[in-house]
Amino acid sequence: MKNSMISSRFKEIRIDKKLSQEELSEKSGLSLRTIQRLENGESVPRGDTLKRLTNALELPSKYFNNSLFENKYRADNKKLFVIPWFLIGVFIICGSIGFILSLVFVMVKIIPYGEFSAPLIVAITILFCGIGIVIGNLMEKKYRK
Repeated sequence: MKNSMISSRFKEIRIDKKLSQEELSEKSGLSLRTIQRLENGESVPRGDTLKRLTNALELPSKYFNNSLFENKYRADNKKLFVIPWFLIGVFIICGSIGFILSLVFVMVKIIPYGEFSAPLIVAITILFCGIGIVIGNLMEKKYRK
């Protein structure tokens, strides 16, 4: 991640939390000069410094992890909308399977053809869509780490 992106993000978070540089320095245990250098983009926090700053700003410990940060923010620090492709794909696949399966059930007369066949087809399709959402969500969590 670029120094300017980290520095501007630190400054933005510090201001959002209504902390002065001096207050952040005291809260984190880092020198005022270190805070100033980080916000000016003169240095990049690593290791213990990064840990102290994230704790002082009450952020998750992996907030500034490159892959996590770059996936969620553009260069201008605006949050990106991340499309859940696994979730959408599995939802569509499972919904289609549910619909086709319910039609097969009607054709082989497991579900009797009549006034209740259409609601049963819809119910089975919705059930399979729900299964697709659960599977897609699990896949998203596994592969987005």
